[in-house]
Amino acid sequence: MTIAALTAYPLATPQPAWSGRSGSVKGLVVEVVTKDGRSGFGEAFSPAAPQAAASIVEATLSPLLLGADENAIGGLWEQMRRALVTPVGGAGAEAISAIDIALWDLLGQRLDAPIHTLLAGHGRSRVPAYASFIGWIPDAQAVAVAERAVALGFRQIKVKISPPLDAALARVALIRDAVGEGVALVADPNGAFDFPAAVTLARRLAELGYLWLEEPLDPADVAGLARLNAHGILPLAAGESEYGPRGAIALVSAGAVDLLQPDCGRIGGITGFMRAAMAAASLGVPFAPHHAGARSRLPPRCIWRRRCRNSASWNAACCAHRSTMT
Repeated sequence: MTIAALTAYPLATPQPAWSGRSGSVKGLVVEVVTKDGRSGFGEAFSPAAPQAAASIVEATLSPLLLGADENAIGGLWEQMRRALVTPVGGAGAEAISAIDIALWDLLGQRLDAPIHTLLAGHGRSRVPAYASFIGWIPDAQAVAVAERAVALGFRQIKVKISPPLDAALARVALIRDAVGEGVALVADPNGAFDFPAAVTLARRLAELGYLWLEEPLDPADVAGLARLNAHGILPLAAGESEYGPRGAIALVSAGAVDLLQPDCGRIGGITGFMRAAMAAASLGVPFAPHHAGARSRLPPRCIWRRRCRNSASWNAACCAHRSTMT
């Protein structure tokens, strides 16, 4: 069956209070409609400018895909990347990601099969999740949120931290004291530190028994991440900032990460995610899919986690009341 229409929906919803930031969570949903009237939906991780990604869908990618075979997902993925001419990143990668996920949705519908089956495997029947809702909030509130996460049943929690370094060091110790040794912790400064500070931070986290440190440096600094990782202080994680599988593969190949965290709403949809994850698997690097934004990208992540055995955990970036995620 052929593609009859594509519609892009840039969205914004109120930012949850647990994040500590005002404003809204933004995203892009794309609907792909086939000639026989079926609809597939996909969402991009588009936190900055979903309108830009929507315009790429409508002005560039929609004309390319109209009349195309909906089942030719791999070929359409390559065509979309070539159609954008310049190296694909930002809004272009987000647009491709949303469309690709929608095409996989359609394929699963047409074959009446779960997508993890279409991906040739069933790696796991259960998906462990870690809580990722300790955002940029005061320390006292962060402690309360961490305790709430434990009460909901989470046994792994991600803690957001930021400069100055002294404040970050105090925060990670405070959360450890609050939840005790029986809860696994990871820390994520979103690339906010320089190399010397990252070394100090990693050493303190190791002393406190944290599992890994996510994006301690600018995620584009692959050489810096590899140099830090060579110290062997604490496992490093990164990958959510990559706009295509090549970038994720470069992180793994350079020895910059011990844990890969691609986001299928940014890396090129399920197709791009598959390429990155399989490359990581071939090198023995586990992965924990990144997630942020609306909930429509949760099924693709769960599908991929069920496909692969080298997946380590899943980022449950959800509000504290979402106890169903445990």
